[in-house]
Amino acid sequence: MPTEIAFPFRLASDGTIAVETNPDRQIAQHVNALVGTQPGERVMLPDYGVPVADLLFEPNARFVAQEITRAVETAFAAYEPGVLLQQVTPIQDSTQQSLARVEVDYIRREDGTSPSSLANQTNTAVVHVGGTVSEVISG
Repeated sequence: MPTEIAFPFRLASDGTIAVETNPDRQIAQHVNALVGTQPGERVMLPDYGVPVADLLFEPNARFVAQEITRAVETAFAAYEPGVLLQQVTPIQDSTQQSLARVEVDYIRREDGTSPSSLANQTNTAVVHVGGTVSEVISG
C-alpha cells in the first residue's frame, strides 16, 4: 500500500502532515473512518459510512443489531474490498443509552482481491458512537 495521510488528521512532531505507511494501520484507519462516518457527511461520497447514530434510540435492540450488522457489511462490500469481514458485533452500553460500540473483526487481504491472499493479522476496530474511536490490533 502507498503512504497515506494519517487518520485522524494531525501534524507530525516536525510540523509536517502525519502519514501512515503500515498497511495494517492503514486498513484500521479505513475501518474507523467508514464505521465512524454517517452517510451524507462526505459530499463527494454521500453513501459512504454506516448510519449507526440513526439507530441508537430505536426500541427493538435485536432489530437494531441486525440492521447495524447489515449496514456495516454493505459498507465494507462497497468501500473496503481489501478486507474480509469475520464478525460484526454491535454492543449497546447499558449504562449510557446514547453510546454504542460496533466491533468489527476483519482480516486484511494482501492484494485486496482474493481470499487466498489473506494476511495473518486480525484486527478489531471499536467505534464508539459519540466521537471516540479505538482499535485493538492482534496477530
